[in-house]
Order: sequence, then C-alpha cells, then structure tokens
Amino acid sequence: MIKKLLNPFVYIAGGYSLLIGLLIIFCTSVIGYYSNIHFPDILSVKTGPDYPVSYYILQSIANWMVISTILYLFAVVFSKSKIRLIDIFGTQALSRFPYLFTALIGFSNSMDKFGRYILWQLLEQGNPVDMSAGTMTIAIVLIIVTLFLTVWMVALMFNAFKVAANIKGPKLIILFITSLILSIALSAFFTNQLIKLF
Repeated sequence: MIKKLLNPFVYIAGGYSLLIGLLIIFCTSVIGYYSNIHFPDILSVKTGPDYPVSYYILQSIANWMVISTILYLFAVVFSKSKIRLIDIFGTQALSRFPYLFTALIGFSNSMDKFGRYILWQLLEQGNPVDMSAGTMTIAIVLIIVTLFLTVWMVALMFNAFKVAANIKGPKLIILFITSLILSIALSAFFTNQLIKLF
C-alpha cells in the first residue's frame, strides 16, 4: 500500500497517467479557486488572489509544464534509455495529486487568520487579529498537514522522474534537485507574468 502511495508510476504511466493527472490539476485549480488557495510556484502554497478561476487553472498548468519540460530535457540528455515525452509529462501530472488535498485545506480560514496574526504580532503589519487557542491549534495542525503533503508530492515527483527517465544513483538526485530549483524560479516568474494579465 505504501509503495502505491509513493510510487504508483510502476502501475500507471503513459496516456493513462496524463489523463488522470490533468483531471487532478483541473480539480485542484477549481477547488483552490473556491477555497482561496493557489500555488505561485511548483511547491508553494498561499492564500489566493481574487482572480477568476482561469487564473488558477493557468497557474497550475504552468507549474506542471515547467517542471515536466525541464525533467524531460534532462532525461533526454542524461538517460541512456529511450525517453517518451508522454511518460514524463503524464507521471508529473499525476504526482500533483497531494495538492488536491492541500486545496481543500483552504476552506478553513484558520491558516489565513494565523498568518495575519503572526504579521501583526511580530512585524506590526496589518490590523490586530484575535485568535482563540482552538483556532491557533487548528492552524498549526493544518500547516503541518500542508508540509506533509508537500513532502509527499516531492517524493512522487522524484519517483515519477526515476521511473520515466530510468536514471539512478547520484546523477538522478543531482538532476532532480537542479530541476526543482530551476522550476521554482521559472514557475514563480510565470505566475508574476500571469498576475499582470489579470
């Protein structure tokens, strides 16, 4: 069971993973729109701006396209196997699955309230925010859950790349970490450009 949760790509790949992954990305975007959660880069989770649902969908697609393209290019250059584009893009789409749950977390306003509370208490920015012990506890639990879901997604992305590119050892780790760093920077850039459009 744990293997399926961490590495479902042994069982699902190609067009099937792409279809399921795109459905997950779409559902995550729509839920994020209603729960006020968006993903300004491939890993970050923040309270969403007041933009139409198309913004959330385009942002999620851009995040997926950026990391998938970089991983595909690295796989083509460094793998000795024949690389199928649909395998890289499909498995990376499917690996976004944990953020479907992250988008649901936004329906609780405790995290947003906790963030505004911290800003006021530590930096004296914004307006005073009163928080009960219960609300603060819920916020902290949700933050921990969000971190867990992020780690789970990164593990899925890593295993997806490992399976689709057939790369092992230190080279796999170096290529994946490099891809993450580049993707975070590029996806954040695309989000900034997207904000200008809306």
